[in-house]
Amino acid sequence: MADPTKVTDVASMLNDTNTNIRKYGTQLLAIADYETDAPDEFWNADGTPKAVPSGYKVMGYITTDGIRETRSITTNNTEMVQDIDPVRTDVTARTHTLQVEFGEANAWTKAAAHGVPVAEWPDDKDGDWDYTDSTVSDFPYVRLLILMQDGVGDAAHYKVEFAYRAKITAQGNRQANRSNVDGEDMTFTLFRDPVANKVYYEAGHAAKPAGHAPAAAPSTTPTTPAK
Repeated sequence: MADPTKVTDVASMLNDTNTNIRKYGTQLLAIADYETDAPDEFWNADGTPKAVPSGYKVMGYITTDGIRETRSITTNNTEMVQDIDPVRTDVTARTHTLQVEFGEANAWTKAAAHGVPVAEWPDDKDGDWDYTDSTVSDFPYVRLLILMQDGVGDAAHYKVEFAYRAKITAQGNRQANRSNVDGEDMTFTLFRDPVANKVYYEAGHAAKPAGHAPAAAPSTTPTTPAK
């Protein structure tokens, strides 16, 4: 029986791990047309992300606000006259968005801002660009790949995020002056890919130093019961 006079020591019950605190100063965002294949695998055996696949365009600098993720859930409460609290709550909608301001006014960020399909973007991100808005019914669906790194070498931690089907649903203001960069601020809303039946993937892996042996997979060989 617990001693009722003993003062609970909260410090002894803490479960804090400061090595799980992440700050991703190194990151990239790549965009591909929705028709481009989604990666089957995201990770190498040493814990590093696989290289950006063919067809995905790395967009360049991102402003210091980074990639901002918003998740919203809408619910509907059911009340009864006998209770002042809801007797049940149902989720009616869930919205997931990624907002990013690209810091480069390059041929690819401008193409995305004008709704040009990735397949029609120029080969040279850093070359000249020339776009004209005309009749636009909607922005095209795209795939988004985000790679991030916290730390270096054997102490590095990596994160991969992937949106299977997304499109631009909002654009921020631009301000051209001596102190503000001529960037492109856009918000992507994520949708379910009807083929893959997936919306979003995220995972974090630690670097695995040379000589690290992965855990052996459990045996699937049937055993013969002892007689």
